[in-house]
Amino acid sequence: MASNTNNSQAHLFRLPLEIQWWILRYLDPACQASFLRTCHRARDIVEPLLYHKVFTKIGTLNDTAGLVDFLLRRPHVANFIHFLVLDEFNPFAYRQLMSIVFPSLESIIMQHDGEILQIDDKERRALNRHVKEQPNLTNLTFSIEREHWAVVTFAKDDAVLFRHKKLRRMRISYIDFSAFDQLDADYFQHSNLRVLFFELCWYSQEAMARLVTATRKLQNLLIGHNDQLPFSEKLYPAVLAPARESLRILDLTWRWKIPIEDKGMDFTQFPNLHFLRVPPVYLLGSAYMDDAALPDLIRTRFPQNLKMLLLENIVPRSIRVMNERGVVFPGYPPPGYTLELTLMPRDYQLIRFLITEKHNVLPRLKYVLMYYMEFMQDPADLYPLAKENGVTLGPLLATDYVNPLLDWLDEL
Repeated sequence: MASNTNNSQAHLFRLPLEIQWWILRYLDPACQASFLRTCHRARDIVEPLLYHKVFTKIGTLNDTAGLVDFLLRRPHVANFIHFLVLDEFNPFAYRQLMSIVFPSLESIIMQHDGEILQIDDKERRALNRHVKEQPNLTNLTFSIEREHWAVVTFAKDDAVLFRHKKLRRMRISYIDFSAFDQLDADYFQHSNLRVLFFELCWYSQEAMARLVTATRKLQNLLIGHNDQLPFSEKLYPAVLAPARESLRILDLTWRWKIPIEDKGMDFTQFPNLHFLRVPPVYLLGSAYMDDAALPDLIRTRFPQNLKMLLLENIVPRSIRVMNERGVVFPGYPPPGYTLELTLMPRDYQLIRFLITEKHNVLPRLKYVLMYYMEFMQDPADLYPLAKENGVTLGPLLATDYVNPLLDWLDEL
């Protein structure tokens, strides 16, 4: 039996490396690891395949600290790793991991849920001094899944964790990075960044400006908030000015809070902005409540080449709940009952104006979308107008997610 196994290995070793990998991919990682231990030649073949993508598991020996220990014992493995998927943020082990140079590393996805280990400032600063820039890292997701952004607050020197010049996509969630406003203006050199997501973070105007100052190729930006904005909404267009020519998709998922000021935002200087998601009151200011002011506001605030507009936070009000017999009663409908909703007058007027005056104010507009419209009644009269003016009116379910693709936007 041993002779047959040796013959099989000999035949395998004579095949081209690409064929060897193609065969070994049919084995699960445990079987690949078993084959790796048979001889040095097997190890050389399997390691680049086995360690191409590395996952960690919190609460086991294969957590981030275990990965660091493994790489300290077998440092050559770092050359084979292209993807790191970490299911925890260990403030000690993550910084130790980033003190290792991974020549082929393309992506880090770090997602944490639960309590976070505490680290004292002295040890944190000492570990940060050894953090390296990853030379070929293009994707970084740093997501702390918590109820509030204040749980993880980064200091100025923690910025080194995000200083990878070749990044093309970065996602930061549930983090307070306000201290980055103390950095030099040109500290971050993300000149290749195309996609940037800030989800439920806290920051100052200067801190955000540091992160976007070199992003002249930025195409897709998401800024999500359920709390009050950290600074006045009218300042965001100026902060995003470096990406004025490149920005194509702007998703401002700002919910439940009122604007800090009442002047609105001016995105008319973003000529290639094709998708905009925004609560109208943030874009148009308090004058949005004045029907007479609406036409001039739309002409002076909306980006002129807009193709798709998602009106965030337009929440219809209930007019009645009724059963199948038409009996009306208060409350939210149980299964089998109907809830009829209607738009607030200012929201209705906004949508109607966007449709009827499209050719005069937003000639490239193709889609007007709204959330929370499962039981919407009164836009029915708007659909014929939309069709007549070449606009698709799209009520969305609260669970729907819109992911506009750049190539698709180009074709609109």
